[in-house]
Amino acid sequence: MNSLSLALDASVALTRTISGIFARLMGWLLLAIVMFIGAEIIMRKVFNHSLPGVHEYAGYLLAMLSAWGLSHTLLERAHIRIDVVHGRLPVWSRHTLDVLAMAALNLVAWTIAIHAWPVLAKSLSNGSTANTPLATPLWIPQLVWLSGYIWFAITTSVLGLRVIAAIFARDGAALNAVAGVDHGSDQETAQSGESA
Repeated sequence: MNSLSLALDASVALTRTISGIFARLMGWLLLAIVMFIGAEIIMRKVFNHSLPGVHEYAGYLLAMLSAWGLSHTLLERAHIRIDVVHGRLPVWSRHTLDVLAMAALNLVAWTIAIHAWPVLAKSLSNGSTANTPLATPLWIPQLVWLSGYIWFAITTSVLGLRVIAAIFARDGAALNAVAGVDHGSDQETAQSGESA
């Protein structure tokens, strides 16, 4: 069981690395589109001329960013969780809720990925293009968008497998590290309040 846990920990670490790379890439693309929007506003005001396609590509980027950002956010435990009751429950109850939350998230992630595929398939079969002067083939942004959702589903599966291994090993620390609510900032705040 220990070798399986180590292999799953390596898979989680690899998933974290890949997700971090894509999060940075999406951040740089977001910065680029913000600069293009700024340049487009200045050109429109000063030269009465606009850059074509800036708003179209900004929309594509926001869709891709939301899909690819989910995995990194999950791995950093930055998704919003209502944890008013969670911290007051016994340890076994907290772990049960964490396992249920991970299972539900895995189900939602795969449901999104499976239902997003027909959007891309329809664009590919119809040769769909954007209804704009640039006539962008829609399969290009949709492929990146769908890939982000598939990666999110894979990420939830890797974390789900690690949670299952932690359950069988009765490793509460590993379970909390992968699927638990991050109370680190609350504890630091409490400790700093006590020392003051």
